[in-house]
Order: sequence, then structure tokens, then C-alpha cells
Amino acid sequence: MDLRLQHVNVCSDDMGELHRFYSEVLGLPMSPLPPMIDHEGHDEDESQGEGAWRQNVAFFEAGDGGRDQLQIHASRRQAYLGPRMGHSINPLLTGHFAFRTDNIAEVREHLTKNNVPFADYGEWAVKGWDQIFLTDPAGNVIEIHQLMD
Repeated sequence: MDLRLQHVNVCSDDMGELHRFYSEVLGLPMSPLPPMIDHEGHDEDESQGEGAWRQNVAFFEAGDGGRDQLQIHASRRQAYLGPRMGHSINPLLTGHFAFRTDNIAEVREHLTKNNVPFADYGEWAVKGWDQIFLTDPAGNVIEIHQLMD
């Protein structure tokens, strides 16, 4: 399996505090958000623009701009996301780190063969990302995703 670290997600109840810390204290430039998926039952409204999403998520550049731009994703904590989405793993409770792969089907098969349970979120938060989440033996949440064509 070809896994490459792509981002680390940090969660907070105070998005303003996260924005200030990562942009002003650490000096990380904010990245434009990719197209996001609305799960609150609203039709996607491009007129809201990125500002509406910034209340819940922000991407910061944390790498050298190589093949898979390393990022920090800052997200509003969502304590009941997993159960609300029908999954046992909640990636937005305490945060997670994420790997990118070019073959998510191979990853799913490998995890299944090794009896590692995972939550298959599919194309869930970011348009064009096929995402699964699992935990390591210590309970840390891990995302693995593939960019869909």
C-alpha cells in the first residue's frame, strides 16, 4: 500500500482560537478550501462562499508544496458526528491524522484481511475524496483517502 501523510486534523469548540493560533502564532498560510459537502440538509449554495465554511473548518499549509501538500485541518468539534452518520468512528471528536493513497480499494481489502474494522464514509466531507476512518491500537483516529477522478 502506498500511504503518504497528507494532513493532521485538530478539533476545537472555538474556531476563532484555532484560526488565530495557526495563522498568527505559527504563521501558517491558509489554503483555499476545496469544494465541501453540506450534511446539514441544506442545498449547497455557492453564494455563501468560503466564509460560511470557515466557521467550521480551515485548511492551513504546513509543507513544501510537493506531490501531496501537507496541511493542518482545523475543524469545529462535532461530538455526535459518528453516530449521526451511522458510524462507530468519529473523526471530529478529538481529531485525526490522514494518509492519502492511490488505491483505496486495496487499502479496504488489506484492512479487511487483517480484521481491522473501519468506518467507510465514502465521499463525505470533501468533494472528490473517498474516505475511510479507523483507529490504531491506542485509539488514535486515522483517515485514509483517495482523490477520485
